[in-house]
Amino acid sequence: MVKYKCNFCGKADIPTQAGLKVHIQLSKAGCCEAMERQTNQSLSPTDEATHIPRRQHNNFISEDNNRVPADLGDTSFDEFPPFVPSPRHGESPEPETTENDHQSKRARVEEVEDEETYPRYVREFPTSAEELGDGKTVFEEIFEDQRAKDESPWAPFADKDEWELARWLAKNVNQRATEEFLKMSGIRNRFKPSFTSNYTFQQKINKLHTGAQWECKIIKTTGDLRDKDGELLTEENELWVRDPIECIRELIGNPAFHNHMAYVCQQVFTDKEGKTRRYDEMWTGEWWWKTQLKLPKGAVVAPVILASDKTNLSQFGGDKQAWPVYLTIGNISKGIWRQPSSRGSILIGYLPVTKLTCFSEGARANAQYRLFHQAMRTLLWPLVTAGQNGILMTCADGKIRRIFPILAAYIADYPEQCLVACCNENCCPKCTVWWAERGEYKKSPLRTEESVRRTLQRRKDGDDPVEFDLEGLREIYSPFWADLPHTNIFLAITPDILHQLHKGVFKDHFVKWCTSLVGDDAIDARFRTMSTHPHLRHFKKGISSISQWTGKEHKEMQKVFLGVLAGIAPSGVIAAARGLLDFIYYAQYQSHTTDTLHRMQEALDLFHANKDVFVDEGIRDHFNISKLHSLLHYIDSIILLGSLDGFNSEHPERLHIDYAKKGYRASNKRDYVIQMTRWLQRQEAMDLRAAYLRWLNILIESKEDLELEEPIEDYDDGEAEYHQEAGHANAVLKELKAEAAPLFAHKIAKKSPFPSTSVGRITSAYGATEFLPALQTFLDDYLPRHTLKPNQFDHFDIYNAISILLPSKPHVSDTKRLICVRATPEHSNGPQKPPTPARFDTAVVIEDEEVYEEGQIAGLRVAEIRVIFKLPTQFSKFSQLLAYVHWFKPFRAWDPQLGMFKLSRSS
Repeated sequence: MVKYKCNFCGKADIPTQAGLKVHIQLSKAGCCEAMERQTNQSLSPTDEATHIPRRQHNNFISEDNNRVPADLGDTSFDEFPPFVPSPRHGESPEPETTENDHQSKRARVEEVEDEETYPRYVREFPTSAEELGDGKTVFEEIFEDQRAKDESPWAPFADKDEWELARWLAKNVNQRATEEFLKMSGIRNRFKPSFTSNYTFQQKINKLHTGAQWECKIIKTTGDLRDKDGELLTEENELWVRDPIECIRELIGNPAFHNHMAYVCQQVFTDKEGKTRRYDEMWTGEWWWKTQLKLPKGAVVAPVILASDKTNLSQFGGDKQAWPVYLTIGNISKGIWRQPSSRGSILIGYLPVTKLTCFSEGARANAQYRLFHQAMRTLLWPLVTAGQNGILMTCADGKIRRIFPILAAYIADYPEQCLVACCNENCCPKCTVWWAERGEYKKSPLRTEESVRRTLQRRKDGDDPVEFDLEGLREIYSPFWADLPHTNIFLAITPDILHQLHKGVFKDHFVKWCTSLVGDDAIDARFRTMSTHPHLRHFKKGISSISQWTGKEHKEMQKVFLGVLAGIAPSGVIAAARGLLDFIYYAQYQSHTTDTLHRMQEALDLFHANKDVFVDEGIRDHFNISKLHSLLHYIDSIILLGSLDGFNSEHPERLHIDYAKKGYRASNKRDYVIQMTRWLQRQEAMDLRAAYLRWLNILIESKEDLELEEPIEDYDDGEAEYHQEAGHANAVLKELKAEAAPLFAHKIAKKSPFPSTSVGRITSAYGATEFLPALQTFLDDYLPRHTLKPNQFDHFDIYNAISILLPSKPHVSDTKRLICVRATPEHSNGPQKPPTPARFDTAVVIEDEEVYEEGQIAGLRVAEIRVIFKLPTQFSKFSQLLAYVHWFKPFRAWDPQLGMFKLSRSS
């Protein structure tokens, strides 16, 4: 068999010529650059740097700012000695890749190295988490249990195929359909599963390991109404609970979270002097640091994050509701536990939903408030002792630590926030602002647990404290949070971006004010005439006719609303809109610094400085709005608990689907809560076994820490032998984070959608009237000794779009982003549909690299991309992707100068 060898790095045994080309293009050894230098030298005997000048206006603008200093690791720190440059918690070093890692449906062009754009200088808490020995994770316990029983990994199912069938049935098929499926003759006679009915199938699932068990507790309530015998009416309410300590044990000990777990709080800075603080994960906030100071040395804080939200279960009729309570811990990275598929949040209870008909109408509301707190106190009671004394738990890395679970954050919408804070719904659940002064731009003293408990006790004893009315309290004499150690419930209540910003201040208030000012017709006309864009929603019928809104529609409106108002609204309205929209976008940052918080405060200042324009125009009489007042607490919450994207109520809204609605649909709608808990228990058992099999597969594939005789597919009936070494689990689990970083600057389709396109077609369809002169100029600059000249008979491979890799922006996302630039002519959609108009995107191009500085606009020009193409075979030595552009003059006129540029490393 013929083998190929790379003449630039010496790599041999490349099986195909195509593989050799891929190796040269993608090799980290610089083979592509070496080949290009050799090509240039063969074209001219003169020096490459002088003969083939690198034009200064051929690059897309790079957004890679604030690079890490090369000598970062040798930096000494005077003011903060413990600082070390450190990756984000949960990150692992980027894996080395080979040419085999680049098999893709798309051609990847121009290899670039992945860089950490934003440095992190970390100061950890002086006393580290004390390790009290080695323990066994839940996966290791399952593994040893299977070895002791001589079972296969898929037990109680017969083999891998039967396990996959069972998982598919449990996830996608209801019980009646499962029964019918298993009774089919083809399934019964050919596949022959070990379960032959839905009943035996459910019994199989019940044998799997699962999480904390459900328990029903009865809360008996005595009303103020009497029956016909003169006895007070009573009502029994079901509270379905799971032990929150066991749920926390399950989360903190889950090996799947090993690389995304933190046990010690940090202070993170962006500079080695420690002047610019960064807040993102919960362990970077002030709450954890201050709480750690209250605990014994070596203690590990498990910040408990609760979320509760009542939701409807019935869709088209009936009034069936559920009140789920979800729990997660701040030790897990917010990017992980916010993913429903990661199972980083656990349902710990269903609160009773009842009308309490045993009470009179006037007393019913307070009775329901007290029932909520009584149920929550019962649900969270195990946290009292654990938060005071700590409890030993095996963590995800296999180490035993003393964990102190402490309530740190509570996610809820505004009515439920007031319910938790024991205040009326016209008051702020966090501070003592007078209800009539909520529209004023000033801060009020925060509520304190001690003051609220004292006022409620005096009210219970028959006094009439003036603070009760001034602070808008309710007659709830035993709040569930009163006994929780180290908890300040008023600081724990988190901002709600979905209901307070998107739906509240923006949609329900600001948009209505603006439409009242300029008119519905004007706003709708602006939305209808807006140009289409793949990343923007086009409201073809305006916004006044939309009857049902979601958070997605609110976000799409915010992208363009300032442009909609431009030219038809007064300058004060424009300034207020800019301030509010900037604040909303800053609030959604996933990583903040002291600089971004300062800008966030300036945006809020700008809005409040200009909001009186609506009073002057007669649109508003006051701004006494609870959700508008809540914006004052956003920055303090970020400093305390980390960025707010981890506390958005969108997360529990999404969890309702998996933990409430699907379970209800799987029930027979009678006594549905107990059926929902059983269904959920089985689903979690299947998810746990699937995670265990993934872990076991990685464990078996590790040659360093585990030796085995047969792969997992052949592990059956105890025939495979496992030989474990000490500490194998920790080393293997580090591989769970291994993800190949994108190693390309831009990419295009593997095959040209319009190959061999004539120059005439390019000129007419793409509007590239000066295509040949511009290409000739470009070739003269780069290949002056080339004898071939482009003419009207040449054909070119044309592409519709190019995807450009942008550097990651930690404020927005940790991942690198792809932005697509399109250049497509008008094309037909058939005789019954109008043709799709041409689409030529614009791009910012670096015209002069000597003048251009990152983050500045000097040396840049705006151009419209008309044609994205590659040169034909006669120019194959110059294998670059090219683009033909029209330059723009500020702001609308065309520049008669035309350009051609190549996509280079800075793209």
